[in-house]
Amino acid sequence: MVETLTRGRWGLYLLLMAPYSLFYTLVDALVLQKAVSWFNVRVAYRDILPIRATAYILSLFNTQLGQGGVAVYLHKRHHLPFWQVTSTVVFIAFVEMYQLAFYSFIGAVATREPRAPWTVYGVMAAYLVFHLWWFSRPHSGRAGVIADSAVFAAFRRAKLSHYLTMLALKTPNVLAAVVTHWLALPLFGLHVPLLALLTYLPIIFFVAALPIAAAHLGPSQLAWQYFLSDYANGADLVAYSLAAHLTFMLMNALIGVLFLRRAARELGDPAPDAAGLRAR
Repeated sequence: MVETLTRGRWGLYLLLMAPYSLFYTLVDALVLQKAVSWFNVRVAYRDILPIRATAYILSLFNTQLGQGGVAVYLHKRHHLPFWQVTSTVVFIAFVEMYQLAFYSFIGAVATREPRAPWTVYGVMAAYLVFHLWWFSRPHSGRAGVIADSAVFAAFRRAKLSHYLTMLALKTPNVLAAVVTHWLALPLFGLHVPLLALLTYLPIIFFVAALPIAAAHLGPSQLAWQYFLSDYANGADLVAYSLAAHLTFMLMNALIGVLFLRRAARELGDPAPDAAGLRAR
């Protein structure tokens, strides 16, 4: 691992990761702005960007802390109940999970990868059909207790166009990640085919997003080593994954630091007629 990190061409690597981190932040803020405007309250992109960016500082420790920062902002500035914000965050996470599975499936089909989780794809596709049907029908009484929960308010309001739009908005970040890692791996002496990265990076990102480790460390490295061991030495992959993950998170947090003053101003200034802007 030390040898891999030592031979890395760090100058070129940082030049490659910096624009990717900025691009990711801009797209991620757009996704959040659209979802909040759909299901909670209309917000401007220029207002949500500093909040989304500074939330990455909290995400250094745990993703849920970062999401909590967004919830605090919407609660204080627009007087939204935390459960209402949670519903929107759950909707975004749901679409993100299916987006990762979708692109992983495309890559697996293209490469005919036998180790791809075909059963998982099938189960997720079946549930998606059930999910869309369940939340599109009227609910009442005991049968509607789950669907009527405040946590699923966004799903009750969501139309198919919302799911597809969210998928399209988040797609650039996945494709940018695949291309960025494909270009970055050779800088550490590693070579992984583009289609292999398209197949397995979405799965690796999904594992990394699970709230079972601080700062995503541990499960992500295990996934890198397990899925890509046919293309590189396991220790080399662990070293690269640590470098890539920590660099990405630190760069995002640095972007958040640049927005701290603006975020503090957004939290301190009351929104004009927040109740009147609330989504219906």
